[in-house]
Amino acid sequence: MFNNISKTSVFFIGALAGMAIIALMKSKTVQKGCARVIAAASQLKDEAQAFAETVKEDAQDMVEEAKQNA
Repeated sequence: MFNNISKTSVFFIGALAGMAIIALMKSKTVQKGCARVIAAASQLKDEAQAFAETVKEDAQDMVEEAKQNA
């Protein structure tokens, strides 16, 4: 399907796509949306780290109990 597209055509398509992305990124709505996504991802990361720490502490407690019982 894409065998007949020249390198110049691909370049211009890429340039147009890049300009469209730049125009979208200047939009206040898109900027606010990106900020919300980044904030949510940061919160999710913090929650995942807290959960992993809890699991690690519980596992260490179980190991210590097993050592004491042995």
